[in-house]
Amino acid sequence: MSPTTQQLEAEEWVEYFDSLTERTAGTLVTIEVMSEQLGAQTDVERLPLQTIGYDPKESILEIAVGGRGLRYPVVLRHFISSPQEINVEEEGSGPSALLVSDASGARTLIRLFAPTALEA
Repeated sequence: MSPTTQQLEAEEWVEYFDSLTERTAGTLVTIEVMSEQLGAQTDVERLPLQTIGYDPKESILEIAVGGRGLRYPVVLRHFISSPQEINVEEEGSGPSALLVSDASGARTLIRLFAPTALEA
Protein backbone atom coordinates (compact mmCIF):
# COMPACT_ATOMS: atom_id res chain seq x y z
CA MET A 1 0.00 0.00 0.00
CA SER A 2 1.44 3.38 -0.97
CA PRO A 3 1.40 6.29 1.48
CA THR A 4 -1.08 9.14 1.14
CA THR A 5 -0.46 12.71 2.28
CA GLN A 6 -3.08 15.14 3.52
CA GLN A 7 -3.06 18.60 5.03
CA LEU A 8 -4.93 18.85 8.32
CA GLU A 9 -7.20 21.83 8.82
CA ALA A 10 -6.43 23.82 12.00
CA GLU A 11 -9.88 22.98 13.41
CA GLU A 12 -8.95 19.27 13.31
CA TRP A 13 -5.63 19.49 15.17
CA VAL A 14 -6.85 18.95 18.76
CA GLU A 15 -9.05 15.97 17.91
CA TYR A 16 -6.51 14.44 15.51
CA PHE A 17 -3.62 14.53 17.99
CA ASP A 18 -5.81 13.27 20.85
CA SER A 19 -6.70 10.20 18.77
CA LEU A 20 -3.14 9.86 17.47
CA THR A 21 -1.69 9.48 20.97
CA GLU A 22 -4.05 6.57 21.67
CA ARG A 23 -3.09 4.82 18.41
CA THR A 24 0.67 5.35 18.54
CA ALA A 25 1.74 5.01 22.19
CA GLY A 26 5.21 3.42 22.28
CA THR A 27 5.89 4.07 18.61
CA LEU A 28 9.43 5.28 18.00
CA VAL A 29 9.84 8.90 16.91
CA THR A 30 12.52 10.88 15.12
CA ILE A 31 12.21 14.68 15.09
CA GLU A 32 14.18 16.76 12.59
CA VAL A 33 14.01 20.57 12.52
CA MET A 34 14.77 22.37 9.25
CA SER A 35 15.25 26.13 9.09
CA GLU A 36 17.15 28.59 6.92
CA GLN A 37 19.21 29.84 9.87
CA LEU A 38 20.24 26.42 11.26
CA GLY A 39 19.86 24.03 8.34
CA ALA A 40 18.58 20.53 9.16
CA GLN A 41 19.17 19.22 12.68
CA THR A 42 18.00 16.02 14.34
CA ASP A 43 16.49 16.81 17.74
CA VAL A 44 15.26 13.33 18.70
CA GLU A 45 16.23 9.98 17.18
CA ARG A 46 14.12 6.84 17.60
CA LEU A 47 12.72 7.43 21.09
CA PRO A 48 9.35 6.05 22.22
CA LEU A 49 6.42 8.43 21.81
CA GLN A 50 4.76 9.36 25.09
CA THR A 51 2.19 11.84 23.79
CA ILE A 52 1.57 14.42 21.11
CA GLY A 53 -0.98 17.18 21.43
CA TYR A 54 -2.01 20.64 20.31
CA ASP A 55 -2.99 23.43 22.71
CA PRO A 56 -5.08 25.97 20.78
CA LYS A 57 -5.03 28.57 23.58
CA GLU A 58 -1.22 28.76 23.53
CA SER A 59 -0.90 27.74 19.86
CA ILE A 60 1.69 25.08 20.70
CA LEU A 61 2.18 21.56 19.40
CA GLU A 62 3.91 19.39 22.02
CA ILE A 63 5.65 16.08 21.36
CA ALA A 64 6.77 14.16 24.46
CA VAL A 65 9.13 11.18 24.09
CA GLY A 66 10.76 8.74 26.51
CA GLY A 67 9.56 8.11 30.05
CA ARG A 68 9.23 4.38 29.45
CA GLY A 69 11.03 2.00 31.79
CA LEU A 70 14.71 1.80 32.58
CA ARG A 71 15.88 2.22 29.00
CA TYR A 72 14.20 5.62 28.47
CA PRO A 73 13.45 6.94 31.98
CA VAL A 74 13.32 10.67 31.20
CA VAL A 75 10.52 12.44 29.32
CA LEU A 76 11.83 14.90 26.75
CA ARG A 77 9.47 17.49 25.31
CA HIS A 78 9.72 19.21 21.94
CA PHE A 79 7.52 22.27 21.37
CA ILE A 80 6.49 23.88 18.09
CA SER A 81 5.12 27.40 18.59
CA SER A 82 2.48 28.83 16.28
CA PRO A 83 2.15 25.98 13.79
CA GLN A 84 0.76 27.26 10.50
CA GLU A 85 0.39 24.05 8.49
CA ILE A 86 0.43 20.36 9.36
CA ASN A 87 0.71 17.65 6.70
CA VAL A 88 0.32 13.97 7.55
CA GLU A 89 1.62 11.00 5.59
CA GLU A 90 -0.56 7.97 6.35
CA GLU A 91 0.58 4.45 5.60
CA GLY A 92 -1.53 1.42 6.42
CA SER A 93 -3.25 1.86 9.79
CA GLY A 94 -1.64 5.11 10.87
CA PRO A 95 0.69 8.01 10.21
CA SER A 96 4.30 7.45 9.18
CA ALA A 97 5.30 11.14 9.15
CA LEU A 98 4.10 14.63 10.08
CA LEU A 99 5.49 17.82 8.58
CA VAL A 100 4.77 20.95 10.64
CA SER A 101 5.52 24.46 9.37
CA ASP A 102 5.59 27.24 11.96
CA ALA A 103 5.25 31.05 11.79
CA SER A 104 9.03 31.56 11.54
CA GLY A 105 9.24 29.40 8.42
CA ALA A 106 10.93 26.48 10.21
CA ARG A 107 9.68 23.01 9.34
CA THR A 108 9.66 20.08 11.74
CA LEU A 109 9.57 16.54 10.36
CA ILE A 110 8.25 13.95 12.80
CA ARG A 111 8.75 10.34 11.64
CA LEU A 112 7.00 7.44 13.36
CA PHE A 113 8.40 3.90 13.35
CA ALA A 114 7.18 0.60 14.75
CA PRO A 115 9.77 -0.61 17.28
CA THR A 116 11.87 -3.62 16.33
CA ALA A 117 12.42 -6.48 18.78
CA LEU A 118 15.79 -5.00 19.82
CA GLU A 119 14.31 -1.54 20.47
CA ALA A 120 11.18 -2.59 22.35
